[in-house]
Amino acid sequence: MSERRAALEVGADELTARCDPASLPFGDTAELHAVEAVYGQERAVRAIEFALGMRARGYHLYASGPDGIGKASIVEAFLRRRAAALPPPPDRVYVHHFEDPDRPRAIALAAGEGREFAAAVARAVGQAADELQRAFDADSYLRRRADAAREHERRRADLLEELQRQAAEVGFALQMTPAGIVSAPLVDGQPANEETLPAERREEFRSLARERLEPLTREALLALRSIEREAREGLERLDGEVAAFAVRPAFEPLRERWGDSAEALRFLDAVSADMREQRDRLRAAPSVGAAAPPDPSGAQPQREALLRRYEVNVLIGNDPGGGAPVVAERNPGYGNLLGRIEYETQGGAAATDHMLIRPGSLARASGGYLMLRIRDLLRHPAAYEGLKRALHSGELAVENLPQALGVAPVAGLRPEPMPIDAKVVIVGDPALYSYLYRLDPDFRELFRVKADFEVDVERNAENVLGLCSVIHSQCERRGLRCCTDEAAARLVEHASRRVEDQRRLSGNIGELLDLVRQADYWAEQEGAELVGRRHVERALEEREYRSSLVRDRLQQLIDDGTILIDTAGAKVGQINALSVYDLGDIAFGRPSRITCVTSAGRGAVVHVEREADMAGRTHRKGFLILRGFLADRFGQDRAMALHASLTFEQIYGDIDGDSASSTELYALLSSLSETPIDQAIAVTGSLNQRGEVQPIGGATAKIEGFWEVCRARGLDGSQGVMIPRANTPNVVLRPEVAASIARGEFHVWAVSTIEEGVEVLTGAPAGVRGGDGRYPPDTVFGRAQARLERFAEALRAGPPGGAEAVAVAVGRAPAAPAPAVPPGPPPDPPIEVAPPP
Repeated sequence: MSERRAALEVGADELTARCDPASLPFGDTAELHAVEAVYGQERAVRAIEFALGMRARGYHLYASGPDGIGKASIVEAFLRRRAAALPPPPDRVYVHHFEDPDRPRAIALAAGEGREFAAAVARAVGQAADELQRAFDADSYLRRRADAAREHERRRADLLEELQRQAAEVGFALQMTPAGIVSAPLVDGQPANEETLPAERREEFRSLARERLEPLTREALLALRSIEREAREGLERLDGEVAAFAVRPAFEPLRERWGDSAEALRFLDAVSADMREQRDRLRAAPSVGAAAPPDPSGAQPQREALLRRYEVNVLIGNDPGGGAPVVAERNPGYGNLLGRIEYETQGGAAATDHMLIRPGSLARASGGYLMLRIRDLLRHPAAYEGLKRALHSGELAVENLPQALGVAPVAGLRPEPMPIDAKVVIVGDPALYSYLYRLDPDFRELFRVKADFEVDVERNAENVLGLCSVIHSQCERRGLRCCTDEAAARLVEHASRRVEDQRRLSGNIGELLDLVRQADYWAEQEGAELVGRRHVERALEEREYRSSLVRDRLQQLIDDGTILIDTAGAKVGQINALSVYDLGDIAFGRPSRITCVTSAGRGAVVHVEREADMAGRTHRKGFLILRGFLADRFGQDRAMALHASLTFEQIYGDIDGDSASSTELYALLSSLSETPIDQAIAVTGSLNQRGEVQPIGGATAKIEGFWEVCRARGLDGSQGVMIPRANTPNVVLRPEVAASIARGEFHVWAVSTIEEGVEVLTGAPAGVRGGDGRYPPDTVFGRAQARLERFAEALRAGPPGGAEAVAVAVGRAPAAPAPAVPPGPPPDPPIEVAPPP
């Protein structure tokens, strides 16, 4: 290995994220406190604390970050801790509105009193109904009613007797019939048939009846009606007094118990008054709680409906010792979020009442916190609009979706709105927050606080300990085994590997805990009491094996020669590039061959994939930078004398990214300078026009991918990978790969410029341009410069076929014959590149 290569080589210690178990302040995680640790999310924590502390309207919280980093768990833990210190909100009940039955009333009661109030009302109603039956069946009531009836009959008889006496004085006899009072003239003291009397006497009696009998009869009937009315009113007063005597005592304890609630007192008074009014129907009903006898008349449903109006619907019942509620709604449909009104079939028709009002999660979270996922919420636009409406107004009116959309009939149950005081927390990704913030003014006004969660956090002692505390907390919560310090250290190393940065830790709590659960499984299979490092390693290996079918098939194609990859020798215009295949559950790197052919031309640099519409925009950008580099290093006139064709061999799918731009340049320089490239080295790195090698993604997977290919063929100490210098902290290799590098079986070189990369790949110096603008002839750049000059000279001299041959070579239709090229350098035509698809 040349001195230059040795100087650019990176040691194994610089390519791992080693965590020394001795640096951890515990022997196993059982020594840690089981707390809901939050590590490395100071920015998000401050935003959460601010949002939860602000009581002004509109300061609801949006927890922003990619899925899987545990933001929902962190926010929920904050909410539960804060909710436990808050007073419980009042209970909410709905009751029948006796003046307006279609508009049930909402009553607020102290926390925990809703169900107590409902049970007390039910007992009071039952007791009052029983007392009503006993009171109206009592001997005292029956005697008073009989006395009243006798008094009524006496007064009626006296009135009729007096009427008959007065009628006799004027010469008439009266007789009471079902049709009314019938009069007959008295002749010789006896009633006579008027028709048998002479005409003169008949007319005389008729005149006498009109003048004297009819006024007497009319006055008597009025008096009789007054007696009847007074009798009825007396019985009504009697029944009312008895009913009040029976009902009022049942509700007196409730009035004393809830005397500080005007709404509850109003309802209790309304129930008591209605029971007195409905005493006759209640007397016919069986005792509350008793078995109902057969009811062939169908009156039982009516009696049940009567008693149902007195029931109390406990919409929200809170634990008086449980703090404020925290509600996480997983399916925020309109009914689940905002409540609904159910219906029952009665007599073949749908019917509803106040007992069928059902709360939504927003009502249950009133006085506390409501958590939602933005993607779940946006699947229900009506629920999203209803939520904003409720948060704006501070009130929630329970109604069904057709009513909310205005497509239901006006008639129906319209419960009284209830006040809402809930802090809403929406969990989602940054893109949706940005979209809603810009396009929805209501969202911008309501969700003024955003808690941005880090995808990765700084790897320091505090955050490492925080990660271990989270692991222990989850293990204790789910009944998993504790981890040894070595297992915890391996998990820390894996957390750095997940973000491809030795200086950072992954914030993806979900993925890390999944690994802990799998390690616990393998510890259980082994019968171990604690999860050790070997169990974590086993979990990683097994997970990779389950997902590596495609990777292994690709390796098999390389091993049997179907995919052509050289890992030994040196060749001109050929280099090993590195690509990453991301299949979702696994990402792995594999090499692919890039070849380049150069010749004299008119400045066309052709990329086969670009011409075949197989290259993405980022890849096309990286490729076009090659022309800028050539012009910078060799001059525009010389660069225009080149025709180059580059391609990824045996790549039949789309490609994207600019991580192969430096690799393509190395292949082009090798072909142009006719300098062979060491095939034992694979290359990755982005390029800028100044020749600086820029960092790329997936460096770890690319190194390991080429190492696996070389291992399959036998590691001989000559193979390795060349990466950008800036990517060194981003490499976190598996232990076996790092061990192979430490033993000198495999190498990693880090370069900052194309010149350094050229020296590593070819073993020859790249060359430094002198004051005359020329490179030393024994350097790679010197040989490339000389060949470009030969190309330019050949073009000026006019090769066989002329411009027509060059045009055919670069894929254009032959042009009309051009005039002879004059001596001297050619003019600077525009750069010719294959047009984008």
